[in-house]
Amino acid sequence: MATSADAELRALRERVAKLELDEALLRQEVSAMKKTIETYNTGMGRLLWLIGGGFIAAIVSWIAQGGLNGKV
Repeated sequence: MATSADAELRALRERVAKLELDEALLRQEVSAMKKTIETYNTGMGRLLWLIGGGFIAAIVSWIAQGGLNGKV
């Protein structure tokens, strides 16, 4: 009877160890995903600033070329 209980306890300990390892691996994966998302967000922010800056430059150029003269 003690052998059976020992084997069951050993199996449970192995299972807990495997679950703890799986949890640690998942935490690492989530951390890596967060870094990737932060990099993506930073890149998208820069892209939007560039696009916005392009629009502003186009409007300023249009005004500088006499776009507000009212002449068609």
